[in-house]
Amino acid sequence: MSWENDDDLVPLRALANPLRIRIVSLLTGTSMSATDVAEELGIAHASASYHLRQLAEAGFLEHVDEQPPRGGRGRPRRRYRYDPSSGARLDRTQGRQLLHEALSVDLSRRLTQAQATRTSMDAEVWLDRSVWEEVVGLVDQAVALVHGKAGPPRSSDRIKVSMTALLLELDDAR
Repeated sequence: MSWENDDDLVPLRALANPLRIRIVSLLTGTSMSATDVAEELGIAHASASYHLRQLAEAGFLEHVDEQPPRGGRGRPRRRYRYDPSSGARLDRTQGRQLLHEALSVDLSRRLTQAQATRTSMDAEVWLDRSVWEEVVGLVDQAVALVHGKAGPPRSSDRIKVSMTALLLELDDAR
């Protein structure tokens, strides 16, 4: 698939990178500067700054505030936070496979870090439409709760968790 000049896929290109998926996940719970992101992910400040700008230009991050520079000198640090409504644009793209591949890479990284599995489920089944819609609604509620209650990293009263939700309606090709 060629997507080099397709403006509809700009958000997809911005997210189709495992590091950017990690950044978006990190910024779900709090606003952070490039310095904060670099420290948390163990990457260069320039790399964090570049990826934050790309995600902001694609509309996944919003500028929320600026913080005075450390030591009181220099430019204020721009802070970013994930905009959960931004993900809706991805459903209109035809290149979701690239995003799914990047998500798979990041999920593999998270699985190697897992200390405990709280719940796990995999199914390829047939459901009544009403049951399926109920499941989708419940997962949407869980996603909203996780996004709404997420907080800054490394707080003493919080644990680091991972949640991945992917609900698929499959082709009935036999």
